[in-house]
Amino acid sequence: MNFLHPVFTAVFVFLILYSFVEVYGNNTKKNTFVLWSVGSYMVVIIGLRNYVGADYPVYSEMYGIYFPTIDYSELVNKMLFRKTDYDIEWLYVFLNKIVHETGSQFYIFTLISAIITISSRFVVYYKNSAFPVFSILLFFIPAYFIADSGHMRQALGMVVCFISFKFIKERKVWWYLLCMYLAFGFHKSTIIFLPAYWLATVSMNSSRIFYAILVCVILSPFRIYNLFSSFLDTLSVQDVSNGYNGYINYEAKSSTFMDGLMLLYSFVLITYDKVACKKIYYYEYMRNILVVGVCLYFIMRDNPVFSTRLVGGYISFAPLVIPNIIAAVDNQNTKKMLHMFFVGFMIFYYFVFVQYQGAAGRFTPQTYQNILWPN
Repeated sequence: MNFLHPVFTAVFVFLILYSFVEVYGNNTKKNTFVLWSVGSYMVVIIGLRNYVGADYPVYSEMYGIYFPTIDYSELVNKMLFRKTDYDIEWLYVFLNKIVHETGSQFYIFTLISAIITISSRFVVYYKNSAFPVFSILLFFIPAYFIADSGHMRQALGMVVCFISFKFIKERKVWWYLLCMYLAFGFHKSTIIFLPAYWLATVSMNSSRIFYAILVCVILSPFRIYNLFSSFLDTLSVQDVSNGYNGYINYEAKSSTFMDGLMLLYSFVLITYDKVACKKIYYYEYMRNILVVGVCLYFIMRDNPVFSTRLVGGYISFAPLVIPNIIAAVDNQNTKKMLHMFFVGFMIFYYFVFVQYQGAAGRFTPQTYQNILWPN
């Protein structure tokens, strides 16, 4: 039986144990000390990683060799949507150049990237999840490894989309559009998230959710996304390196597992929609965003790139929605059953991730490295 490196396994076990404290306890006050202690630990173990993550080698090389050759005037042209000779997003290059010009090694950049993505995500969990540590558990696998510890450009872009939920709730469209512009500056695939501001307010109920997902499942074999393939290909995250391809083969093999996960989300969304709408503030907004993600997944499921990367901004709301649904359930036995089911599911997901992607991303005891200790 294979495991992730102990630094990851330890926090995974802690998240499971503390989720029982949140769900089973009577104290409704959120523990900020636990939340930020976990967050600081998670920042260190990925922020100071060494040669870990699918795209780490190429990002490291670009940091020290390619990005310093790009002039700031070219970044200005890129941010104004003018034609340039490079294809990497301007805000990601800008952040790299600022850190590089301080004379810092690449691990300082990965640390800064981790601080931005983890802290921002945790703030959203704290403010919008009834059980924020449980939300972290649901986020931990696979997003923490594939995005925050791997494809940093997309992780930075997606977390800006996540932050924009504040302005979706407050209906501040210009602030929301500013977030989308910044997210696009980190990774162009985030443009897919642009309609979320308006989709969040669409009137939905259990029946409409069911029929929307059913239609997308039926449309799945027809690959209607090919009608927009030329546009979607321009958003492909494979434009950085072939290091990413190491994940694609594993994702293709585990597509049936992802189907099951999306069907699970669908069942919970449909079954407990009414009670969650009554008890959770702004639940309808986060629910709609997740429903869109599930629908897009099934429409694009035959393409492992589109179905996992392009819909990531929407699916990332699952760790918000699921804990809030569990918190809204009145029956204590049902609440505990749902919690136990998702804990069991995450344990199962842990071993699936180790089997399919752990070694490819160098997260195993034999491959993980950190600058804080010798190999």
